[in-house]
Amino acid sequence: MGVHDKAYRQLFANPEVVMELLSGLFRLLWDRPVQIRNLYRAAEGHVSRRADRSRLADLVGGAEVEGRYVVVVFEFTRTVEQDMLGRMMEYMVLAWRSVRRELLSRGVQAVPLVVGVVIYNGEERWTAAEWIGERWRGPSIGYVRIDVWHEPLERWADCPLISYAFRLQREQDAKRVVELLRELAAHLRAHGLAHLEPSFAYFAGSVVLGGELTEEELSAMSKIEEVNTRLEQLKERCRRQGFEEGHQRGFEEGRLQGLEEGQRLALLAVLEARFAPLPQWARERIEQAGSEELNAWIRRAATADSLERVFEKD
Repeated sequence: MGVHDKAYRQLFANPEVVMELLSGLFRLLWDRPVQIRNLYRAAEGHVSRRADRSRLADLVGGAEVEGRYVVVVFEFTRTVEQDMLGRMMEYMVLAWRSVRRELLSRGVQAVPLVVGVVIYNGEERWTAAEWIGERWRGPSIGYVRIDVWHEPLERWADCPLISYAFRLQREQDAKRVVELLRELAAHLRAHGLAHLEPSFAYFAGSVVLGGELTEEELSAMSKIEEVNTRLEQLKERCRRQGFEEGHQRGFEEGRLQGLEEGQRLALLAVLEARFAPLPQWARERIEQAGSEELNAWIRRAATADSLERVFEKD
């Protein structure tokens, strides 16, 4: 499992996060607010009694939604997997059977509703099949895909924990990442959710700085401020190195990839230090530039007496 998938799995192990997601999800599916009670997380072996992990979903949970027993099967992925529909069908059938047996053992005749949720956090457009049959008209079998990079964020306006997670994954500007992390820490503490801070610190460290931190360093984080501290240290290291090579490692894959993105981060760091606040036109030029042009601007940035001089043509 990649660092991003593990970060999502750990974050969604918290019932408060799952409750928010289910609340938003069922509101979208049923076009009205719903009441969710008795949320629980099933054990990992809940889906299948076999030891074959390929038959185990990432996370299986259950709840009562308006009096119905609902089982939710989560799968987290960063890559487009063309066989996802078949895998989710297997997971959902196994989960349905397991919960049905459990209910019957307690004398409950209710038939559970199973919902498959794929949380996709890759930047490539999703092309895998999601449904057998026409969605929502007549018989259909499939799963719900939540696309972190392309999902309209306004859908999650009433779900702040989900919204913060998705915004952190998508945000490209380092300064804005710092602001988001501060807002998130304040939100958790103001709403009695400080116990979620280690999970969010691990998540933020993974999606923002995963390429810079080891698994041990990520796991040791307990405060969101630690992520900001490491981010500031990263920017300072770029300045000390002179920027000629850019920020070689950049943000972990999927955030700022390759030399060009490392150069953009390095250039923004020195320009913000010398000419802040940067106007929008400067940011747009940096975003559209290629490696050769970025390298020329990086060299000028250390000595230019104005922001305009940095971007002058040779």
